[in-house]
Amino acid sequence: MKEQMAAWKRQWQELIQALEQKGADTQFNAGPPAAESGLAETELRLGIRLPQELRTLLKEGAGQAYVYWNLPDTALLPFEVSGELGWDADRLDFFVPPGEEDSGETQRYLSFHPAGNGDELLLDLHSASGTAVVHWAHETAEYLFLAPSITEFIDKITALGCVGAEEWQYPEFCGEAGLDPEKPASRQWMAWLNEYLTLTLAQAQKELPLLLRYAEMFGMAQETAEAFGRYHAEEVLQAFLERAGQERDSSKKEAILCLAGDALKEKAAEFVRSLWSGTSSLAVSRSTLAYLSAHCLPEDEGLERVFCLLEGLAETQQLSGYQANSLLQDFHSRRVIGWMEDKTAFPYGGWDTLFVLSQPAPSDIIQWLGGSDVQRQIVIAAFPVLYDNTGATFFSAAELRQIRNLLEQALDEAVLKKEKQAVRDALGRLA
Repeated sequence: MKEQMAAWKRQWQELIQALEQKGADTQFNAGPPAAESGLAETELRLGIRLPQELRTLLKEGAGQAYVYWNLPDTALLPFEVSGELGWDADRLDFFVPPGEEDSGETQRYLSFHPAGNGDELLLDLHSASGTAVVHWAHETAEYLFLAPSITEFIDKITALGCVGAEEWQYPEFCGEAGLDPEKPASRQWMAWLNEYLTLTLAQAQKELPLLLRYAEMFGMAQETAEAFGRYHAEEVLQAFLERAGQERDSSKKEAILCLAGDALKEKAAEFVRSLWSGTSSLAVSRSTLAYLSAHCLPEDEGLERVFCLLEGLAETQQLSGYQANSLLQDFHSRRVIGWMEDKTAFPYGGWDTLFVLSQPAPSDIIQWLGGSDVQRQIVIAAFPVLYDNTGATFFSAAELRQIRNLLEQALDEAVLKKEKQAVRDALGRLA
């Protein structure tokens, strides 16, 4: 077990270090072997003798271990996965699903790792080995068999890049006998992960298809967009359209189209106009259409198109701040604030975010603080973020005095405790 644990630790450390270099959020630690006295205390607390395989893992391997990773949002993964694996001898405990406390099987499952969402990784003490690993999903209360022993589980999950530990992480990689690293989906995932860890922009920019793949993995940073600039714009657009046509998942398809907009900017303007006119064979969501308009069309044209879209929606339903924000947030245009003036209404959620993103001038802030109730509440809610983003030097001394006076007036008029606190938070920035 000592040699096996050393091999696992080496694999985990190499994985985590490589992922960190790619910008992933990671955690890793593996403690020393558990002391016999500590294991004895755990067994006394539980009232059982731990299965021998588990005892060996803890006593000769590690009493505690934790591996976690989560890739940046820019990565378009082939499967919705992140990484989580762990155990802790001091936290081993019996697991009984809610509502089954009187089932008579209160000592069948031993929890060795609770997932962040409330799911559980369990040892089935009634299995032949006494350490078969199963996953319990808190939303469905269903069990999924993962491996006939904990050693085999750690081996296979390590081979899969430590994916887990929430319910949607495992099924793609499981067969009738549990986790299967040889399953086609498993091979596809590991090939993707290996390419993610090894592919560089210097390599990718030599071939357009590979550059597209790099953009899907790492997003469209400026240097990546510059690499696309070395190719003819029409060739780049067609490559993105072909790639989008291969993608069955609609959200990934639209993300690929957004990458095309990021790469091509105004060179994709005619394509975006074809989406608006319906002459393109592609159908995209309103949010993707707005995103592409903000990045590829002249500002006036893009805004007018989205304004018309939103006003059309407002004819059949009350327009919410979240709807408006989802379609206008990428413009970062002060013109949006003027459009918002007669559209805002309670509840103001989403409007405050859109106000911040729309580059308000000090005069806008002062005007809205002295405006309607909803306008004032929007700015009060947004003010701490606005002030932190811009700093005191953004305002003149006279403007700061006006803002303070308007906030103090709002504090005097506020009735609800929540409203008063929001004004105090805004005034606190000025202090």
